[in-house]
Amino acid sequence: MICEGKSVVPVSAIMANIAEGFGRNSDKEFANFLNIAYASAYEVQSHLYIAKDLEYISGETFETLYGQLDEICRMLFSLRKTLLPIPIA
Repeated sequence: MICEGKSVVPVSAIMANIAEGFGRNSDKEFANFLNIAYASAYEVQSHLYIAKDLEYISGETFETLYGQLDEICRMLFSLRKTLLPIPIA
């Protein structure tokens, strides 16, 4: 399973940072924790490449998990944009 060893930390960090940010007092703080969760998702993606290269997971499993993480990244980015929209000049 991919969630063993070093990968369990960034995987759980995604959820933990979303939860911690949600409990903060401002959209700005929440957005900051979403940024951290976003970075953790990319860290997990890098672990997936290693797991695939070392043949701990199949190509099919890699594609499935990578796609799920890509979707999580898009959702985190979209949520962050709603909290701190970039002003139009």
